Amino acid sequence: MATIAIVMSTYNGQTFLEEQIRSILGQSFSDFRLYIRDDGSSDDTISIINRLAMDDSRITVVSDDASGHNKNMGFGGSFAVTCAFALADDKEFKYLAFCDQDDVWETGKLQAAVDKLSGVDSNTPGLFASNYYICDEKLNVTGNFCDGNPMDKVTFQNMFFEGVFPGFTLVINRCLATMAFLNDYSKDIYYHDKWVSLIALGLGGDIIYDATPLAKYRRHSAAASSTNLGMMAKIKWRINTVLNGDFCPRTRVMLECFNKIFSDKVDASTKDFLKLFAGKNRIKKIFYPKALRRSVSGEILLRIIILLGKL
Repeated sequence: MATIAIVMSTYNGQTFLEEQIRSILGQSFSDFRLYIRDDGSSDDTISIINRLAMDDSRITVVSDDASGHNKNMGFGGSFAVTCAFALADDKEFKYLAFCDQDDVWETGKLQAAVDKLSGVDSNTPGLFASNYYICDEKLNVTGNFCDGNPMDKVTFQNMFFEGVFPGFTLVINRCLATMAFLNDYSKDIYYHDKWVSLIALGLGGDIIYDATPLAKYRRHSAAASSTNLGMMAKIKWRINTVLNGDFCPRTRVMLECFNKIFSDKVDASTKDFLKLFAGKNRIKKIFYPKALRRSVSGEILLRIIILLGKL
């Protein structure tokens, strides 16, 4: 049994995977188990995982069946299945950390999370997030995530429509992990990081932010992200992604799932919000009185999306 369960989902990550795993194995806090599920890679990712697992007993390879070759479930489903597996495999771990395949962790990342989360009651949802370095493909630092408090002006309502913490920065307690992943709906949730953040915020949990950068986020040419674009290209990318991509259906699923699981655990105002946005009354959504995004441009775009019937 271990104090922390680390969950990783991989897909064709052979280029940077070993460097990331070795940064985990080299953590100053060593009482953890690393659960890795590959999501149907066609490169050497599985070979790298198996080789490293043979050298370190803290690595558990999660397989769908005896063949060891998993079906492709997609990012969200793979993380959800792996989290549920970890919860069943180790009945006593206290914390769960998410890990991407191409970043690098600072040596003290897990220790910092344990130090902060140890003060949270075990029956209260607890979430730890940290600042991180933004790097180029070779891990040269070009900036950091946030100079202030990323939770500034964040509400339960607007967190549904914009992200705050990337998954690789998060460590959550077992209470939150159980609420998030031991249900019939988590496999349908794409944004596992937003999902656990919403549960923590909506159900009165403790959200702790450490301003110290504790990971290196690698921007590389294969990454499909607006962060690599100029201003005008970023605006066009965002409009196209929101209107024609998966953002709207994935957000609708998350609203519906949260409403089904947790509507009896939230206050009246939050319950009304969930009922409205999980439903189909477009007019009432458009004129919802509270802000749904933190920026004016984001708010306008979202109201247009609702007007068009996308949400």
